[in-house]
Amino acid sequence: MKFKRLIYVVMMGAVAFFSCNKSENAPMPDMNLAYFPLKLTSVVVYNVDSTVYSDFNNSVTTFNFQLKDTVTNTFIDAQGNEAFRIERYKKIGTQDWTFQKVIAKKIVNNRAEEYLDNRRYVRLVFPPTLQARWNGNVYNNLGEWTHEITAMDVPLTIGAKTLDSTISIKQYEEVNLIREDIYSEIYAKHIGLVKKEVKAVDKNINNGQIRRGYAYRMQVASWK
Repeated sequence: MKFKRLIYVVMMGAVAFFSCNKSENAPMPDMNLAYFPLKLTSVVVYNVDSTVYSDFNNSVTTFNFQLKDTVTNTFIDAQGNEAFRIERYKKIGTQDWTFQKVIAKKIVNNRAEEYLDNRRYVRLVFPPTLQARWNGNVYNNLGEWTHEITAMDVPLTIGAKTLDSTISIKQYEEVNLIREDIYSEIYAKHIGLVKKEVKAVDKNINNGQIRRGYAYRMQVASWK
C-alpha cells in the first residue's frame, strides 16, 4: 500500500512539474502594443489640411501646414509612471520648423494614454479587438466619449504609402439637423497615429449648409 502511495505522489509531482514548466515556457500573448510605439528619437511628420467656417462674414478659410512629432526623452509623470515626452513643431510652406507644444504619451494598465493641452486622454486599449469600447475622456472633464474600434488589422494607403496593418477608431459621432461632431483616428503598427479627422460645425436648419465651425485632416507624411 505504501509503495502504491509513493508511486502516486511521484506521478502527481511529475505532472505538476511539467505543467508548470510548460506554462513558464509558453509564449506571451501579443498585446499589439506596436500600434502605439514609444521609442526615443522617433520622428513622425504629418500633412494637415484645416478649414474654418465663419458666419461673421460668411467666409471659408483653408490652411495647409505640416506637424512634426519628435520623441525626445522619458520622465516620471504625476501618476508615478514612465512617460515619453514628444515635442511638436509646425511648418508652413518653406518656413522653418517652429516649436508648438509638448505632448506626453505612455502605456499603463493596458491603456495607451496621451496628455495633450492639459488634458489626459485614453487613445487605445490593449489588446485591441474589433468593436472594443472605452471612455476616451475618463481622465478629463470633457464628458464621456465612447470610443469604438471599427476596423482591425487592415491595410491602408495614404498618398503613395501602403500600411500593412491599421486600426480605425470612431472616437465620437453625433449628427443632427443643426450640428455635426465627428472625430476619428487611425493607428498603424510601428508608426502610431497615421490619420486623424475632425468635423465640428453648426448647420443652417433650413438648407443644411455649414454656418460656422471647423474641420481638419491630419495624415502621416513620413516617419523614422
